Amino acid sequence: MRPPALILASTLTLALACQSPPSKSQPTATTSEPGAAAASSGGPAAEPVCAAAPLHTELLSLCSFDLGVPAIALPKVTWTADSYHPLATRVITLDQAGLTDPEGDQGTVSIQAWLADPPRRIPEPGEMTLAIAGDVPASTVAELWRGLSAAGRTEVRVLVHVTDDRPIPQPRDPAMLAGMLAELPPDPNERVMFVAKGVRGYANTCPPLASVFGELANVSPGERCAKLAELASAAVVECGCRELPDIMTLLYALTIGFTPPTGRAAAVPIRLDPGRKIAPPPATTWSEVVAANLRNDGLHQLWIDSVAPS
Repeated sequence: MRPPALILASTLTLALACQSPPSKSQPTATTSEPGAAAASSGGPAAEPVCAAAPLHTELLSLCSFDLGVPAIALPKVTWTADSYHPLATRVITLDQAGLTDPEGDQGTVSIQAWLADPPRRIPEPGEMTLAIAGDVPASTVAELWRGLSAAGRTEVRVLVHVTDDRPIPQPRDPAMLAGMLAELPPDPNERVMFVAKGVRGYANTCPPLASVFGELANVSPGERCAKLAELASAAVVECGCRELPDIMTLLYALTIGFTPPTGRAAAVPIRLDPGRKIAPPPATTWSEVVAANLRNDGLHQLWIDSVAPS
């Protein structure tokens, strides 16, 4: 499986190559390009600094996050760990609305509907990572545990928000990012073209920016974000930092996604072991289960013995 990080730079490069090269007669952004309408609202009041070092630091700070991690309120823990990047799988989301698996086209469905027709292989081998919102009842997580175990799954990874003194990175232009999110096509392939169109639009102002993505195509997935930070900061400075808030916001979307994260995520491996049961009270939430049982990012054995009230 190919990673979602950085919207698959090689695919983005191909998408850019399939479009006509920008010319001086083309505007730097039009209302048909992502974020153009919102960009007119203006960026931060402070005069931006046009130097490679601070821009590189800003972009590198985004690499502790990943657009493959859903921007939901995960359980918060009091310890810290390395950031999780879904390089080997796509993250399944479970929240109050239901279960969402990006591998399929089912949208958000019930746990039982997903188990009845899973869009991916459930038993090992292969990694399975779950982003479970903190306010989900423990009994709902227990229902998923039982279904996964019955289907042959023995281990999963769950995401948590770790303690971190560093502030969560924010886009240079929040209104532009929100505008891009509102215009974002639902189809993943169309999203790649949508982002490519945005990059192409700003390449009119800063042509070296477009060449950055070609250089990323041969970089390993785990190193792509750091390389993007290095190359993009140099390219933007080479262009005199024209359209800086807009370009930095576009790079934010490429790296983190179109919704600012609510925390830095780490993954905790859990073995679904019915011999290591906990029986939480009926009103217990997943956040409370995590706080009481997950002490670090090492392997835990955890089975939730709970059924939703009828």
